[in-house]
Amino acid sequence: MQIHPTETAIGASRGFTLIEIIGVVAVLAILAAVLTPRVVNIIARGKVNATAQSLGSLKTATSDYVARNHSLPPRAGTGATNAAVTTGRFDADLVAGGFLETLFACPIGSSNCDESALSGRTHVRTLTATSAGTVTAPTATVGGDNFNLDRDTSTADFRAGQMVVSTFVPGVALTDAIALNKIVDGDENSGASADTTGRCMYSAAARDNTVTVYVYIAHY
Repeated sequence: MQIHPTETAIGASRGFTLIEIIGVVAVLAILAAVLTPRVVNIIARGKVNATAQSLGSLKTATSDYVARNHSLPPRAGTGATNAAVTTGRFDADLVAGGFLETLFACPIGSSNCDESALSGRTHVRTLTATSAGTVTAPTATVGGDNFNLDRDTSTADFRAGQMVVSTFVPGVALTDAIALNKIVDGDENSGASADTTGRCMYSAAARDNTVTVYVYIAHY
């Protein structure tokens, strides 16, 4: 049977049928449902790992600072700007001394490195240590210097008058806090309760499932 050119052109130009389109859309929807959570998890895991690396750099810089200066400046981590003043950030001292290239920041949580007020966001504190043996609930005033490193509530981990360097990261997704805690402390946490022991602690989850994370860096 001979096919006329006009018939060939008509057959070649025929588009997808409705059933074919529905099938393609269904396949794409299935792929999106399967792959999206994995992609999100990979991105989140990358942010947590990058945060752990930033904390490692901060610890190294702090050790180098002490080796050169033989002391730590009192830095409450609060104040109007990022300047390295008594009420300013200790990481500003590290930058000024050439121990860090930039102010401490991490991919998780609410982190700004501008000249706005410092309270309520990522910063490094150097506080006078207390002698308490445990932390009942990490807060902005407790979590910064009162870590239960050895998980023994009967003994204090620091002597009164020691200086403790720690970092305070607000607005962290609970899942990120749990993942970071696993890297730093090796814990397998679950649920929305606060973690109050070890080098990485976090507050109880807020309604939006975010927490404030406190990470011990060093003490002298």
